[in-house]
Amino acid sequence: MLDAKVTLLIVDNDPSIRYSLCQIFSCMGHTVRMAEDGFSALRQIGETIPDILLSDLNMPRMSGFELLSVVRRRFPSIYVIAMTGLNRGGGMPDGVAADGFYQKASGVVALLQAVNDGVVSDRVTVWASRKSTPVWIPEDPRRRSEESPVFIGCPECLRAFPQAIQINASVEETHCTHCRAPISYALVEQFA
Repeated sequence: MLDAKVTLLIVDNDPSIRYSLCQIFSCMGHTVRMAEDGFSALRQIGETIPDILLSDLNMPRMSGFELLSVVRRRFPSIYVIAMTGLNRGGGMPDGVAADGFYQKASGVVALLQAVNDGVVSDRVTVWASRKSTPVWIPEDPRRRSEESPVFIGCPECLRAFPQAIQINASVEETHCTHCRAPISYALVEQFA
């Protein structure tokens, strides 16, 4: 398993998880970089594009949902693996812009298999052919009403703009007020 050597970018706000995963893959001969959140991951991707991105979904500042949305649009050749420690039925949460999924604490074998799937893939993903991947906006309990605006970060120009939205499960569409890029978005419940 994992005979080919790849470059990985591991993104997790928990330093112990980052370092543990880095040790596992470095000992196997892979080139591994780490980032503590989505912003620092995007900075590193801008410097050198990894073969595989392994990202936690629940992080402060820029969540994995937001990071994966940007990566799918701007860097479609990266094989993306989403991971979470939340037990949500054992599978990938609906609508996550990822090629693979790893449930934290499900064992090293499952992790190695998820990464191996990326190694053997031709990295032409189903997400790469889509024009728009939803921007996931975490629900803020401090919002005063359902009509209160939220800020949406544009995956193209990375600037934020206010948008009035209502809480619902459907994916909505708008255009960036700065660059006019079309944006699909959805408001999601905040994960613990």
